[in-house]
Amino acid sequence: MKEDKYQEMKKRIPNIKNIMRIRQSRKKGDMGYLDFFMLGFGSMVGVGWAVSSNHWIAQAGGPIPAFLGFIIATLLLIPIGLCHGELLATLPQGGGVLVYTNKAFGRNLSFISSWFLALSYLTILPWEAIYINTILENLIPWLSSSRVLYYVVGAPIKASSILLGVILALLLFFINFKGSDFASKLQSILSILIIVIGVIVIIFSFKAGNANNLYPLYQNVGEGSHSTLFGGIIAIVVIVPFFMSGFDTIAQSVEETSPDKKFKNVAIAMVLSIVAAGIFYSLVILSTASVSNWQEYSLANPPAMGYLLQEAYGGKLGYILSKLIIIGTLAGLFSTWNGMFMASARLIQSMAKNNLIPKIFAKEHAEYGTPVTALVFCFIFAAIGPFVGINLIDPLTSLGSVSFVIGWFLTCLSLVVLINKDKEYYTSFKAPGGKLTIYPAIIISAVIVISTFVPKTPAFMGYTALIIFFFWLFLGLAFLKLYSKKTSQ
Repeated sequence: MKEDKYQEMKKRIPNIKNIMRIRQSRKKGDMGYLDFFMLGFGSMVGVGWAVSSNHWIAQAGGPIPAFLGFIIATLLLIPIGLCHGELLATLPQGGGVLVYTNKAFGRNLSFISSWFLALSYLTILPWEAIYINTILENLIPWLSSSRVLYYVVGAPIKASSILLGVILALLLFFINFKGSDFASKLQSILSILIIVIGVIVIIFSFKAGNANNLYPLYQNVGEGSHSTLFGGIIAIVVIVPFFMSGFDTIAQSVEETSPDKKFKNVAIAMVLSIVAAGIFYSLVILSTASVSNWQEYSLANPPAMGYLLQEAYGGKLGYILSKLIIIGTLAGLFSTWNGMFMASARLIQSMAKNNLIPKIFAKEHAEYGTPVTALVFCFIFAAIGPFVGINLIDPLTSLGSVSFVIGWFLTCLSLVVLINKDKEYYTSFKAPGGKLTIYPAIIISAVIVISTFVPKTPAFMGYTALIIFFFWLFLGLAFLKLYSKKTSQ
């Protein structure tokens, strides 16, 4: 960055000096632009594409409404991603929405925004742990015959599931404990593997597919409260934020790069990851649904996609395709799990550094510069998954989705406030269209959030998720009040 531009930024953004000093003083990795793209893409395109995509078809009432739901949601997310990109380039500091809302509104709203973003990240950690057992039971048959210890909401909890989930959570902990450089490179490798296998699945599915299998265009198969094609589309639009939430992990990890990186390019990588993930998901839905009767496929147990292609092709090719899907599923699971583990720990650390939670969570390892206490906390959440079972997946999905969108709404709102506050506002990356992009992003995210609280609608999050949401809200408000008194003394 040229010296005059840097001096201009120091004048117009009061804390840029502190930001750069923090960035240079800590031991960091050196994430490149491709690493950031792969972090966002890999965090979004996790295990869901391989084990949940047929369930999305059931939830939407057909592959066409599911496909349209993902396309529409992707288009709606692009303005939100552009707002995130502009703020990332303006305030290149780990914490994301925490930093943006603090600068725009102050400490209280900064706490609430980061409190819900933490909830959204933390719900994904057990979500991934729950699903890995479902996948591995199909890969390693003896796991399914393990002793059942107890039941949670009707789901059997097995000894092997708990043991395996805890071991894998420990593996993630040590990967991230060793530093962002190794974790980000692993993320890139896993994301490339997902892309390659995903493209193979799409090509072979379309090759074996028939457009007649996409009919009827709409039929409620008992997985949603909607009764029209439009209702089916809306039912998908409101859950997409959960499955495409990973792009903002880039903001959490923006400090994990050398100071000479151009944040404009990091912002562009973030937006491109949204577009790529949306196209990937949409094509997976349409291609696999065309292979056989979609009603039967949509209600099949995971990994339904593997069984689908194995039956369609048979022989060695069918076997290879089914095993590739298993490999892609595991790569997707670890990419999302790893990405969210990185982002969760950095967010919790940022909250502690900004005096929003106890300072103990800001503690770093002397050699690796990693947030030790925050990583331990994230490990606990990840390890909880195998203890609660798969029947809590839907409430976790709904809860995580609305929590993410709250963070997006406050991010977009913060951008407007910051632009209006600072008449000489400067950034290296501006959302195309300016306020004509920012205001629709605010409206879109607000509408999605509000709709999830309306009972008896396709967007309603459900009563279990609603109870947990308000419990988390009141817990946060109580914590904010108590901790504010403590820090003021």
